[in-house]
Amino acid sequence: MKNKLNVNKTIVTVIILNAFQIAVIIGAVIYKYFMKKSVKIDSFDSLLIITVILILINSFLTIKDIHLLGEQSSQYDFIKDTLEKVEDLNRVLRAQRHDFMNHLQVVHGLMEMDEYDDAKDYIEKVFNDIQKVNKILKTSNPAVNALLEAKVIYSEKRGIKTHVNVNSQLKNIKMPGWELCRVLGNLIDNAIYAIQQNGEQGCITIDIFEDLKQYGFKIKDNGPQIQQDIIDKIFEVGFTTKGEKGEGMGLAITKEILNKYGGDIIVTSDKDKTEFEGWIPK
Repeated sequence: MKNKLNVNKTIVTVIILNAFQIAVIIGAVIYKYFMKKSVKIDSFDSLLIITVILILINSFLTIKDIHLLGEQSSQYDFIKDTLEKVEDLNRVLRAQRHDFMNHLQVVHGLMEMDEYDDAKDYIEKVFNDIQKVNKILKTSNPAVNALLEAKVIYSEKRGIKTHVNVNSQLKNIKMPGWELCRVLGNLIDNAIYAIQQNGEQGCITIDIFEDLKQYGFKIKDNGPQIQQDIIDKIFEVGFTTKGEKGEGMGLAITKEILNKYGGDIIVTSDKDKTEFEGWIPK
C-alpha cells in the first residue's frame, strides 16, 4: 500500500509541475502579445517558441511515462495479491501434510474399535477436502492454482457450490500468469455477484481445457439471464449491470487482454445459465 501511495503522489506531482510550466508559458505569451503591444518581435519570440516546443515534448513524454507507471503499479498490486494467494495455498498444503498422520491415527483407532461406519464417514470427509485442492493443482501455473483455490473458498463461504474441472496444465501458454489471473478472476467474481443477486441456490462451474490449436476456459453460473438487448454491450468500456457498484471495466479489460494475445471471449445466456467462454491460441 505504501508503494502505491508513493506512485500516486509522484503522478500528481509531475502533473502539477507540467501544468505550472504550461501556465507560465501562456502567461508569458499573454504578457508579450496582449499586455505589451508596443514591444516589437525580437529574440524573445524565438526563445519563447523553442521553450513552448520543448515543454510540449516534455509534457507528452511525461504523460506517456505516467501511463506506463500506472500500468506497472496495477501489475505490481495484482502480482502482490497473487503471491498472497500462493502463500495461502501453500499453507493449506502444509496443513494437509501435517494432519495426515493424525488422520491415519484416527482411522486406525476407529477400526480397532470396529467402528467401520464411522471410519468410512471420516475418510470420506478427509478425502473430499483433499480432492478440492487436488482438482486445483492440475495446472503448471502456481498463480492460477492459487487464484482458483481462493475463489472456491470465497464462493463456498457464501453458499455457492463451485465445480472446477482442469484438463490442461497450461504449459507454454503465451499469456503471463498474472494476466490470466486477471481474466479468470474478473469472470469468476462476476459469476459470484450474479448468483448473489439471484437469491437462489447458486452453482459455478469452471472449466480449463486445451485442444490442438488453443487453450480455453468456460465460466458458467446459474445466475439471472443477461437480456439480449444488452448482451452485445457488456464488453464495452463503461457499461455495467451493477449500478453504482460497477465501474464497467472488468469485462472490457478481460476482452482487451485476450485480444492482445490473439484470443477472444464470447457469452451466451438463457434462463438456466450464463456462460463465458474464452480462448488463447497456441
